Amino acid sequence: MRYFAILSAFLGLASVIVGAAGDHMLAGGLTPQTAHIYETALRYHQLYAILIICLSLYGSPTRLYKGALFAFTLGLCLFSGSLYASVLFHLPGLTRLTPFGGTALMMGWCLLIAHLVRQRPAKL
Repeated sequence: MRYFAILSAFLGLASVIVGAAGDHMLAGGLTPQTAHIYETALRYHQLYAILIICLSLYGSPTRLYKGALFAFTLGLCLFSGSLYASVLFHLPGLTRLTPFGGTALMMGWCLLIAHLVRQRPAKL
C-alpha cells in the first residue's frame, strides 16, 4: 500500500507540472480541439492521483483492493498518457490507447465495488 501512496504522490506532482506546462508553454500552440484533449487528460490525471493516494492511505490490503489500485494507476497512465502524448508529439494515433486506459479505470471501480461488497458491514 505504501508503494501506491508514494507512486500517487509522484503522479500528483506530475499533474501540477503538466498543468503548468500546458498553461505557460503550450497555451498559444494548441488548437481548441487539442486544448480540450489536454484538459481532459489533466482532469483525469489529477482526479485519479487524488483517488489513488486516498485509497492507498486509508484502505485495506486485500487482493481486490490492491487490484483496484493497480487498475486505477494503469488506467490513469494509459488514459492521460496517451492523450498527453498525442497532443505534445502530434501523434493522434496514440489515442488508440485511450480506451484501454478507460477500461482499466472501469475495472478499478469494479474491483473496488467487489472489495466493498465482500467487506463486513462493521468495516465500512
